[in-house]
Amino acid sequence: MTAQNSSPTFTADDLRLLDQDEAKLVEVARRGGLDRLGQSELTETVQRLRDRRDRARDIANRQRREARGKADPSGVAPAQRNDGTEGKARVLGMALDLLTQERDRRAKGDETAAQSPTQQELAQKALALKQSGQSGAEAQDKGGPLHPQDPEADPGKGALADQARNIAPSGALDHGGELPSRERSRTRY
Repeated sequence: MTAQNSSPTFTADDLRLLDQDEAKLVEVARRGGLDRLGQSELTETVQRLRDRRDRARDIANRQRREARGKADPSGVAPAQRNDGTEGKARVLGMALDLLTQERDRRAKGDETAAQSPTQQELAQKALALKQSGQSGAEAQDKGGPLHPQDPEADPGKGALADQARNIAPSGALDHGGELPSRERSRTRY
């Protein structure tokens, strides 16, 4: 899972693989209540999830080796399959990714908060432009960039009203190309 993906969906089967403590940890990540967590709680939850995920991954690896006959059984009989433990590790890993993304977002937000304008500053600037009677296009004529993030943006082809059409959009003369489609739409079967 990459940092750009939206939140994962956990199915009921995924959640059945978890014990109560693990389910509570995953609920914190999947319900969108991350904003209510303090930084210390977030860090603690990330650590607890990482410990649970690592333990599930280790058990899944051991069970896989037992099933292949490469390791001695840890119990009375060797493990036959490890689908449940691998699923548990996968679900815990997805929840851990969500919490890690939130932690990184908060850290990044602290660094860039002083550099980027706040929403209030942007609103005040827009109000000043509105009160001065300038629109965004008029501000462009005075040398402002077309887009704040791209000062070298191309102004494009201009307004469509300025572009005169000499032929029909279909390529036929005098809009005759539309006639067959209009006739077909009128017939009933």
